[in-house]
Amino acid sequence: MNPPLPSPDPSSSSLPASELMTIFGRTNGYLLTEQTVHEAVESLAEVARDIIGPATGAGVSIIDQNGARVSVGATDPRVLEADDLQYTFNQGPCISAWSTGHPVNITDTHTDDRFQKRTTAVTELGIRSCLSVPLLSKSTGLGAMKVYSTTTDAFTNGDEKLLVNLAKSAAALIGHIQATDTPQRISNDVKTSLAERDTIGVARGVLMERFDLDRPTAMSYLIELATDANTTIGAMATMISERQDGIGATSEA
Repeated sequence: MNPPLPSPDPSSSSLPASELMTIFGRTNGYLLTEQTVHEAVESLAEVARDIIGPATGAGVSIIDQNGARVSVGATDPRVLEADDLQYTFNQGPCISAWSTGHPVNITDTHTDDRFQKRTTAVTELGIRSCLSVPLLSKSTGLGAMKVYSTTTDAFTNGDEKLLVNLAKSAAALIGHIQATDTPQRISNDVKTSLAERDTIGVARGVLMERFDLDRPTAMSYLIELATDANTTIGAMATMISERQDGIGATSEA
């Protein structure tokens, strides 16, 4: 079993302390394996949406060593659909942020002509502005993190700085499991990983209903159960999903 990822040092980032605690609190303790990396980056996407005021959606795209792009964390289906358009047209703010290492801010999808085919299609989804920043591990581009809004001129320079710092946390999570051949495994095993994520979601729902927990607390409890049982989160989630009596009837959250 992989050890929990150590919390980053808050003093190394310019994020406000309260936001750092939100980020680190929701990412600390994840057992970083193939089946949980998607859950971890999805949590970071939710944090991005929550702390960047104008954002109505957010996501994380991982791009492997072969240039294949896979969205592994998104807050809603519209984010995934917008990402699919980037891959269809092979152009867009996330691809640009990854390839150049610089943020891309689209202030109005109606008038921005940098990614014309994709931007026109995204406008039909109700997306009017987008901010994408690269995920960088040292000098290596791992992908991009982005937020969307239904209003024009939504994101400020302050929002960009905040997202850049959040992307550092996301890159640390991803880079932590990419010390070996994980980029290839993420790309090759994405269908399996997404299926495992669904199982984790079902198990989390069981815990939420049984113990009257909110979503983050239920996920933390699932991690605690897996740790206590010396097993993976995926294995524990499968047990809970298939046998809801897998947790003692007298267990307390």
